[in-house]
Amino acid sequence: MGRWEGNRVRGDEMGGEDGGEGRRFAIRAASGPRDLREVNAIRRAVFIDEQHLTDVVDRDPYDHGSGAVHILAFLDDRPVGVGRLHVSRDEGQIAWVAILSPYRGRGIGWEIMDALLAAAGQRGATRVTLSAQTHAVGFYRLLGFRTVGKVWMMGGIEHITMVRDLEE
Repeated sequence: MGRWEGNRVRGDEMGGEDGGEGRRFAIRAASGPRDLREVNAIRRAVFIDEQHLTDVVDRDPYDHGSGAVHILAFLDDRPVGVGRLHVSRDEGQIAWVAILSPYRGRGIGWEIMDALLAAAGQRGATRVTLSAQTHAVGFYRLLGFRTVGKVWMMGGIEHITMVRDLEE
């Protein structure tokens, strides 16, 4: 797990949609009202418009306070992905990980998760949990998460709780 400095630009470029010319990728912690509007716009596009999972993306009580970290990913200066971490005591909870549909499959989710996991460790978390949509379980397993409990439904989509212990 790397050290999250709060702002990072990937040194290499990501391939374009047609596999051609590279595209500039950046990831950073969201800060300020404009960034939070971008976070909520991506959440809305994925969780409301695309998946019909919920009708509210901007009233999560864990979005605010000293334990909250929002990550924004950019491709060519356009916000394309988000994720949120909330740490309380020694446990982190990751939620709202979303990549806009045209930008999936490029490693953006991996970069967001890497930043969230590093931020969790820096804030003293020894364990991180998340509620995974079951289609994404394989992705989270590659990141070291394991499933716990049984599958449950939210918004008509199967979910399961996953957990990862962080290295000391």
